[in-house]
Amino acid sequence: MKKIVGLTLGIACLVAAIGAQATTVAELSVRGTIKPASCNLSMTGGGNINYGDILSSSLSQTAYTPLREMTTPVTINCGTGYTPFGLTFNDLQSTSRVTGILSALNQGHSDTHNFGLGTVAGKNTGGYAITLKSLQSPGTTLSLITRGTNVGAWQNSDGKVARQPSQYSWRSGVALVPASLSQMSGTIAVRAVINKAQDLTLNRDVILDGRATLTLVYL
Repeated sequence: MKKIVGLTLGIACLVAAIGAQATTVAELSVRGTIKPASCNLSMTGGGNINYGDILSSSLSQTAYTPLREMTTPVTINCGTGYTPFGLTFNDLQSTSRVTGILSALNQGHSDTHNFGLGTVAGKNTGGYAITLKSLQSPGTTLSLITRGTNVGAWQNSDGKVARQPSQYSWRSGVALVPASLSQMSGTIAVRAVINKAQDLTLNRDVILDGRATLTLVYL
């Protein structure tokens, strides 16, 4: 009996010794996050284009009435980071668009360039066109490029802005690829066109209420 007990204890001690062996393998973990450059988009005056008071007597009864061009500066600043970026334009008054109204500008606009000016008393007020101009980065003149979707091929642009999903960016060389920049400045030009007076309710104030969002996209 003593030998049997002694054998049993010996096996238990052997198992304990095996379980207490030192660990010979450890895992090294290397982590971090690569973030895109943090860019800030801004427009002088909050992007407010104000045509002020427009006399109803100045409107054509049977034709669209184009208004003068008005502008606001736009700036994108990425601090010390360099990255390719661009813009999209979304019409927040899309249900108020008047088909064909930009034809009054005689500048080759299509309805993809048409942004709505809101609705008053159930009548659509008009539309407006946006043009990007005078693009530059410190020491560099930029040329506008565009593509119809976020995966399309880039093409040169004449500055006329089409609504989302079209994207706009800028090149600094000959190649049709977005330039990596830390800063970009330019001008947003707007031309509004008022609907035919016969299609408006002019016994009350008609407020121009065009609203669009500019979205900065990293490319």
